[in-house]
Amino acid sequence: MRALREGPARGQALFAVLSVAFLVVAMTWLDRVGPKEPSAIEMGSAPSGMWICPHGGGPDLSVALFLANPGTDTVSARVTQLGARAPSPPTDLDVPPGSTVRVNLESEERGGATAVEFFGGWIAAGWVSFTDEGVAAERCAEEASQRWSLADGSTELGEDPSVIIANPFSSPAVLDVVLYTADQPPIRESSWTELVVPARRSVALRLGSRVKGEAVVSATLEVSLGRVAAASLVVSDRTTVRSSLGWTGPATAATFPTMQGSGQAELLVLSTASASIRFGATALSEEEPRPAGGLTEQEHPAAAARAYAVPTDAGPIAVRLFTLGGAPVAGALRVRGPGVDLGATAGVVVASDTWIVLPASAQTPAVPGAVLVNDTDTDVAATIELLPHEGDTAVASITVQVPAHGAAAVPPDLWASAPGSALLIRADGPLVALAATTSPGAPDTDAFALSMGIPLPHEP
Repeated sequence: MRALREGPARGQALFAVLSVAFLVVAMTWLDRVGPKEPSAIEMGSAPSGMWICPHGGGPDLSVALFLANPGTDTVSARVTQLGARAPSPPTDLDVPPGSTVRVNLESEERGGATAVEFFGGWIAAGWVSFTDEGVAAERCAEEASQRWSLADGSTELGEDPSVIIANPFSSPAVLDVVLYTADQPPIRESSWTELVVPARRSVALRLGSRVKGEAVVSATLEVSLGRVAAASLVVSDRTTVRSSLGWTGPATAATFPTMQGSGQAELLVLSTASASIRFGATALSEEEPRPAGGLTEQEHPAAAARAYAVPTDAGPIAVRLFTLGGAPVAGALRVRGPGVDLGATAGVVVASDTWIVLPASAQTPAVPGAVLVNDTDTDVAATIELLPHEGDTAVASITVQVPAHGAAAVPPDLWASAPGSALLIRADGPLVALAATTSPGAPDTDAFALSMGIPLPHEP
């Protein structure tokens, strides 16, 4: 009987020892090789996701969203507007395959934002904000983050800059805000320390309430609880307007395309490092690459944000920012249009061979343009086709050759043939794509906006 009783006990003990040994081996294997990467989701296999659009608003601004579907199946979208109060019920709509849909918004608050959920496929999303005299455009954020850097802001006379922060999630977000200027120490305000953005809300931080008379005021957001999306919005004299999406982290290089401007541009550089850094900038155009604004080994002070003049061509061109010694920075490009309106872009840090370029104007008539930038050693061929606005008919696709370390424009007649449409760009090498549009503004001038393209996650 004793042997019978000891038999199961020994078996249980042996099983426990083997279980522990197996667990140790498994944990050791996982520590060495890491978890398996999830398989890629092919477009058309019913993915879902969200775009976050911190566009701002107010009684002086009208806002439109553009949603583009490059796939072969209809995609369902749910549009929820965010502000200081609980959101109204969302609007559901379908985005047909190979098309672009415009959604007009009523965004009465400066801190207005919109969340776009999508189901059954992938879509791109961007916004256009406009007044009677100015226009701003930008892509939406494909992800929320715990860290944001926003380089473009100005509190000079007549400038009203804001940082728009959107929290579309069901839990509050808590964050710290730090402002950077050319010469002042970093500015930390107690009311913007452990700032709470409630669940499913968006807010506007008016930078002019904290610092005045600065040509550049940049901001960083460090989120300790939750995640948010953020963009800058600058309204000048309540007439002209510009916006740019923030960066989710600093980088050592970035590309800022532009075209259709007056030739006057400023490269904005934000460094939060405790020591000075050095950087350079290269102009990529239809000519040979050259230093932009004479910036080759420019010294930039510690914990500062400054603007550097980089004269640009009116035609397709890009400013390529790079740092020396691996110094991380954030940046933006401010460009004066043909009139008084300024355009802005946060640029991009990576290239892709497939892009969606959304409209940069919501008004007609407009002069749409798009620039393609190739910073590789070989020429790249890009095929461009329209994703027509509802009710329009697409025209035949065209091919554009983009020279090595250069830039090229998409023929304007293609886009002008179907206002409100997005462009689908497929290339045989990595490119960067941006929209630049002029549209009617004040008498004898034009509204002007820049909007970065969106790289496709997968081929449609």
